[in-house]
Amino acid sequence: MAKKTNLLNDLQLRRFIAAGEQVAKSDGDGLTFTLSGAGTASWVLRYRQPGDRRKELTIGNYPDVSLSAARELARAHRVQIDQGQDPAALKRESKTRDMQAWTVADLVEDYRAKVHTTSNYAKDTVYYREADINQVVLPRLGAWQVSRVTSIDVVHTLKESGRTWTMTKRLLTTISKVMDHACGLTIIGSNPCFGIKMEALMGKRPKVKARKMLTTEDLRILLKDIDFIGRENALALLVILATCVRGIELVKAKKEDFDLEAGTWFVHDAHVKTRAGFLVPLAPTVIEWVRELMSLAGDSDYILPARRADRIAKHGDTHVGRTTLWAAIDRAFQRGDYDIQRFTPHDTRSTAKGHLRNMGVSREISEIALNHKLKGMEGVYDVREEIPERRRALAIWADFLLACESGATPPETRGANVVQLRRLA
Repeated sequence: MAKKTNLLNDLQLRRFIAAGEQVAKSDGDGLTFTLSGAGTASWVLRYRQPGDRRKELTIGNYPDVSLSAARELARAHRVQIDQGQDPAALKRESKTRDMQAWTVADLVEDYRAKVHTTSNYAKDTVYYREADINQVVLPRLGAWQVSRVTSIDVVHTLKESGRTWTMTKRLLTTISKVMDHACGLTIIGSNPCFGIKMEALMGKRPKVKARKMLTTEDLRILLKDIDFIGRENALALLVILATCVRGIELVKAKKEDFDLEAGTWFVHDAHVKTRAGFLVPLAPTVIEWVRELMSLAGDSDYILPARRADRIAKHGDTHVGRTTLWAAIDRAFQRGDYDIQRFTPHDTRSTAKGHLRNMGVSREISEIALNHKLKGMEGVYDVREEIPERRRALAIWADFLLACESGATPPETRGANVVQLRRLA
């Protein structure tokens, strides 16, 4: 008895799609029209070979593959089946061969789409890894076939980049992440970056630059004439100092992140190096600085809105550049406005840490003030969002800065009424 075929027509298919319900309708001899819950219409060929379970081969999507075209393709695949071949296995083999021919540029495109996104990594991580890809990986390796890239090629690329030890280490990590993606796609069997040692490539890692702590006298000089760098920059520096945050965390902050009535500021996950958001308590003095920044920001959603016309034209309502504040401070040093030790953005945090300890704040609370995760059981079980000890410590530190700004004697030697966290049993 002949098998029934050509059971469907285009009018039926359009009706199935219009109804929007999941269906699987046979056109005969294994060719099936399917419609998923998400609305994707596809052609599937169902077949069975002697002694084997039933298999399926997706031929294509409708209407990209028409009803008549699907029937032609199904007939061609049935010929393969009659000859003892497995069309699904042949399709997988063809796909594998196609992927073996991928270039590094092809791999990067897939890596960007599936892995290298802000849902998986912090924005800064994506930003710097993109810089590595665009400046080194694609120009030097983009046209290479992925399967032909060896560890020797990676080492040569690292050497030719002409970067510092730290930047070269970051570049190696970027290339390794891309090649890990190739391993996951089974384009290559092992990562060519495996086993490359920075010490062999560039010697021992240079010593990390020691952090500076601005002295009380440094702070008096700096804060007394702080408006030399512009009022918005001055307020930004005061808030960064007083809250112990990283500069980028304030740069990206929006007005809606602040609750001035409650005296809090929430720093979102995407703005934090560790991708774990946290609540910053605001001392009364800091609330006033933030309130003034909000006023200066006008109608912008950001606490520190962009100032340059070209940046606003390109991005609309956005925040200032990540280096704006530190460029202003650097210019002040170049002009000779400040006769104090030069400092970097991160030195604001080491300055806060040092003075908090001098004022009697415990090591644990000073670490919490800098949003450092405590080690051991303390870090595991203390999951409070609002930490009173932190609020008291930052209030003491804000009073210290206010005293330096006004020229009064700061309370550095008086000790602080902030107790150490109790050890958990």
